[in-house]
Amino acid sequence: MHLEKLKMKLEHWAEHNDSHSSNIREQAEEAGKMGLHEIREELLSAAEAMDRAGNHIRRAMEKL
Repeated sequence: MHLEKLKMKLEHWAEHNDSHSSNIREQAEEAGKMGLHEIREELLSAAEAMDRAGNHIRRAMEKL
């Protein structure tokens, strides 16, 4: 794979994860408002995992 193509994919994935993480957090808050606290916590955990994945992707980009 060409290095520039890899960099573009990594940038896309990092942005994609950020978008999903934000959307998941919004839904977590909605779940909390409905009294679905366990679901809220699971969704927040999922968003945190996506944030960690995004950080790994960004660190990989820094190494290019």
